[in-house]
Amino acid sequence: MIYLPLGGTITYGVAGVFQAFGRGIRFTGSYSLFHLAKDAFYLPALIGILIHYKVWKKNSLKLRSLMIVIALFVFTCLLTFFFVNIPADATNAKDKITLMGLVGLKVWLGYIPLILCAYYCLNNQKNLLLFNRFLLLLILIACSLCLIQYLFLVHGICPGSTDLPEPSNTSASLRAQCFVGGSLLFNPGKNLIRLPGTFVAPWQWAWFLIASSFISYGVSFSEPSRLWKGLGFVTIIAVLVATLISGQRTALLLVPIIYLVLLLITQKRDKNLLVKLVILFIVSIIISTQIGLVDERIANFIQRWQYSPPQEFIVKQIRWITSNYITLLGNGLGKTASAAHRLGSITLVETFPAQIIYEIGILGYLVFLSLVTTLTILTFKAYRSLKTPALRGLGLCLWAFILFISYNPYYYPLAVDPVAVYYWFIAGMLFKLPVLERNCSPQ
Repeated sequence: MIYLPLGGTITYGVAGVFQAFGRGIRFTGSYSLFHLAKDAFYLPALIGILIHYKVWKKNSLKLRSLMIVIALFVFTCLLTFFFVNIPADATNAKDKITLMGLVGLKVWLGYIPLILCAYYCLNNQKNLLLFNRFLLLLILIACSLCLIQYLFLVHGICPGSTDLPEPSNTSASLRAQCFVGGSLLFNPGKNLIRLPGTFVAPWQWAWFLIASSFISYGVSFSEPSRLWKGLGFVTIIAVLVATLISGQRTALLLVPIIYLVLLLITQKRDKNLLVKLVILFIVSIIISTQIGLVDERIANFIQRWQYSPPQEFIVKQIRWITSNYITLLGNGLGKTASAAHRLGSITLVETFPAQIIYEIGILGYLVFLSLVTTLTILTFKAYRSLKTPALRGLGLCLWAFILFISYNPYYYPLAVDPVAVYYWFIAGMLFKLPVLERNCSPQ
């Protein structure tokens, strides 16, 4: 969980050291090893948790319907692997399609066990409290580093993208890397900015900010300490500022809406809600009229939306997949995974339903839809069973994240970092909250 938001920074930081002291050794080809480094932490820890808690002997996680649908999803993925990937590998000498299939299995199935990790590691309310604070600090640190990155670019400490040749001066590139993270675009002359924060790519940073909005608000709402509650509000402001300066259209649209929706659904019985909304509205007006950056970002957002409306893009991708690639078992696991591009040719599919249909077919998509629907219903029941106001507020915010990601039609956050990790771990947290409430007194 520590390495996840800092992985891009560590990857290219180590690469920079090798390039500086390695006498010209090319390091680019080994980036993928560092992108997979989190699994070197995750897999041994997962095995250790399963053995230590003897999960196979315990009946405390009674989710029979979820286990059945997970087993069905595993079965459909294996059908695609054995009946699509392996036969295709026998007839294609150029691509390593079997290895691509293994990458695909890791993408779709690899992090589902995080449900068990969260459920068994958060074994009392003290551990839950410490873990929530730990997440809060990680978010605050990552957003602070992004702000420093932005200031370095604005003040010319980092050169940015302006003087780079095309297409590096109009798209995110490692050649413009600055301070932390990976591929970056900063060309103020053309009103182009895409910051990666501490991540490998700008779009990963955008989804980190979106996930962080749910987490930071939920943790702040449930925090019993005034000091940490205040730090939670600082973190919320940091997420909003990072969203504003990063130039990410998706985050700029969703993060403020998420915070507003969470405020409304968690404070619906608060007598001061109207006052809070009025203050929020006045502050927003002051910021938008006094800070030119806000006007610039909003104008850029509207311009990009008009040039390429997301809803049209989603419809176009759905039509493309239904017209050309609707099959029962799909075209092969890993065939759209960027992690598999060195093993063979991949197809760029940028909306989630189209991506999963392309890889594992209509059967796999229907089973996957059943999986996330079952997970959404069960986590909702877990949240609704909570009676303690603090835990109930936290549960509602976390469940809203599960609901949003489960049916998100745009891009593919559930197949890549960081959402692929947070989604399953937060599901495990939600399943454990009712148990903690029954067994432990509030901290």
